[in-house]
Amino acid sequence: MSFFTQFPVLETERLVLRQLRYEDGPDIQGYFTAELARFYDWWPRTIAEGRGFVRFFKTGYEEEQSIRWGITLKPHDKVIGTCGFSDFDHFSRAELGYELSMEHWHKGIMSEALKALIPFGFNEIEMHRIQASVFPENTASIHLLEKFGFQKEGILRQYTYIKHRDMWEDCLVMALLKSEYGLRSQELRTGADL
Repeated sequence: MSFFTQFPVLETERLVLRQLRYEDGPDIQGYFTAELARFYDWWPRTIAEGRGFVRFFKTGYEEEQSIRWGITLKPHDKVIGTCGFSDFDHFSRAELGYELSMEHWHKGIMSEALKALIPFGFNEIEMHRIQASVFPENTASIHLLEKFGFQKEGILRQYTYIKHRDMWEDCLVMALLKSEYGLRSQELRTGADL
């Protein structure tokens, strides 16, 4: 796949989505808070763990198992969140994941990032299906995915072990098919309802 030969940079009106670098580790660790970690199965509590977060996704990219972009807000190069695909299954389907600094919530930033990411998944990677696993109480993320046409498919009971809470959590599976994306592509281009 050509996107594993050279990391693709995606650009939107306000954002540049670029490859993560080790020097982004402190910024990533800095925006992860206990509040943000409510919806994440792990969070970097030290700068070293922030760099480990970057290493995890760099290794996944090198092994052609995942691709994760750092989200930066123009004209700055500081990473304020990440987004991407993992768990490729013969590149026909993958898991969508993302997080964003709480400082930048409710500004349409993740919506803008996904407007670039979802077409890349279907058109460049040529995926048939994009899915996301969401904690059922993460209503903001569920609402965001629904705006893009993702449909709820079911609850996986006690599916994910959350180490920092020492408990098993349910996951809601949501998915978007390429054929459904075709029906939504006009809205994705215009952003009329996003």
